[in-house]
Amino acid sequence: MPDAPVLWPAPMTRARWMALGFAARTALAALLALWVAMWVGLPMPYWAMTTTFIVASPLSGATRSKAIYRVIGTVIGAAVAVALVPALVEWPLLLSLALALWSGGALAVSLLDRSPRAYTMMLAGYSALMVGVPAIDRPEAVFDIGAARVTEIVLGITCATLAHSLLWPQSVGAALAPRLRAWLADAQAWRENALHGAGPQATERARRALAVDAMDCAILATHVPFDTSHWREASASVQALLRRMLLLLPLLSGLSDRRAALDERAAQGAPDGVWAALLRESHAVRARQAARVLDECEALLAHIDDPALPTPMTAAERARPITLHADVGFALLSGLAATISILLCCAIWILTGWADGGVAALMAGVFCALFAAMDNPVPMMLRFGGAMMGALPVAALYLFVLLPAVDGFVALALLLLPATLVAGLIMAHPRHGPVGAAAMMGFANALALQETFQADFARFFNANLGQVLGLMVAVGVTASIRTIGADAAIARLNGRLRRDLVGLARAGSPPDRVGVLGRATDRLALITQRLGDEADGTDGAALGLHEVRVAMNIVTLQHVRPHVERKLRLALERVLRDVATGFERSDRQMPPRLLPRLDTAMRLMIANPESWDIPGEDILTGSPSEGLAALVALRRNLFPDAPDFVAETPA
Repeated sequence: MPDAPVLWPAPMTRARWMALGFAARTALAALLALWVAMWVGLPMPYWAMTTTFIVASPLSGATRSKAIYRVIGTVIGAAVAVALVPALVEWPLLLSLALALWSGGALAVSLLDRSPRAYTMMLAGYSALMVGVPAIDRPEAVFDIGAARVTEIVLGITCATLAHSLLWPQSVGAALAPRLRAWLADAQAWRENALHGAGPQATERARRALAVDAMDCAILATHVPFDTSHWREASASVQALLRRMLLLLPLLSGLSDRRAALDERAAQGAPDGVWAALLRESHAVRARQAARVLDECEALLAHIDDPALPTPMTAAERARPITLHADVGFALLSGLAATISILLCCAIWILTGWADGGVAALMAGVFCALFAAMDNPVPMMLRFGGAMMGALPVAALYLFVLLPAVDGFVALALLLLPATLVAGLIMAHPRHGPVGAAAMMGFANALALQETFQADFARFFNANLGQVLGLMVAVGVTASIRTIGADAAIARLNGRLRRDLVGLARAGSPPDRVGVLGRATDRLALITQRLGDEADGTDGAALGLHEVRVAMNIVTLQHVRPHVERKLRLALERVLRDVATGFERSDRQMPPRLLPRLDTAMRLMIANPESWDIPGEDILTGSPSEGLAALVALRRNLFPDAPDFVAETPA
């Protein structure tokens, strides 16, 4: 007997319900913004509609964080345009140069901050183009244009924020909590493996992936202060938890390395001498530190869920931010690419007298800004631009066939609802989200809906031709001066990590341990993301958790150095100086004299174990055992194949 036909589709999963809810919220926000803009008589209401899609995010807190900084950036950009256009309108080339330099410079500054604050300068950059370009032909109206643009964009942001905050809001905390718990479970499993050899040994790549996950959590947590749940009040505790996660990576990596060294000695039948005892002591120190930090992580996570529970976070710790990687050279090149792209489009516009040529300059600036954080923005630019162009036939169908028969906003909203829902569903997909936003931008901009219906094919063709030209110029310039491959990006990150180690070793005062580990772990995460599925032995993977451990050990010695007696202090200074010399070399070859100097410092530290102490820190205690463990770890990391340490000075 054949199976009965399926009359109903498979049950909706939670992910599908969430995607449908996001699409419904976004569509409602877009139509609400369009209605209000038309009701109050704004000149270009479609800008409000488009903005709701640009700021939309499946997480309500992320939508609000984007919204606040986008509003600030839009106001700044409009103010810049209002100041520049009347002053330079008599010199079109000079005005073009000023707008291009402002947009490129603002973009460069935004790339130095990977938090939601970056939207402020990014929007300030291309908002000046949105206001300044249309005002070049009528400078007397620049203030009105600026006020209208700000009003339209703020209206779109407000509608998106209200819709995503009030209707089925998706909490950042609800997305972050399971990721934090999974990360801590993996860290605990790594610790058990390093202590007892329990379970399969994780690969180096799997351990580096923990760095990626930690930094993903850190970046996602930047939206927590704007969340809709109780996590918003616990944002300081979230940051404290993330700081401990950054410390756990080198602690667990060092613990695992000491375990491997001890197991290797046991397998080889090596004698149980002083060096073996020091390795065991270093293993024990790292085990105690890792256990304490893991316990504090669990306590912080419990405190976030229930604020009545005690927290290990101190008052002094609240003001310590996590420092992320910033590449000034990369940011300047991105800003230069945007500046040149805008200038080229402006030159074509001015020299040809093309009425809609300003659209090309505006879109070139937008394209360069949206994808500037990528190593190679060109594929994403083409994909985004292709989605915008792909929406044009649908927009033409609406504009020249369907809309002429529409009378009233209700009929217009019903006609636009399918397109807005489809775009929202695409945006809810993690991989295809930008395509949905691009399609909606192309669709809304091509319709250019206003209070009265206008279907002008010449304007439709020229404006969209300007978008194509802006895309092609942005792609060409970016491909020429800004694009770098994955290998070059990894080499650049490796170089920055190595220079950081040199700077740490040469520092005149003790660096902040959490700040150092934040940057080092962030760079390790960025390297791992670019390596993809490459094997652990590739050249690009050479700098990894090993260097993060070295960074932590250098910082520990820098904290020890001011508090020990003169002879040991001089010995530590020589060690740090030689470490810096080694990492200054491209092959990271340490000077041969470093090994005996490490041994000398260890002998001096063993001889006076209780004559000094490190001031306690918020997370890790300061004790003589930590200083000795740092020297043992440094010897093990830099000279893994060296002969065993001996307590007596060789004759």
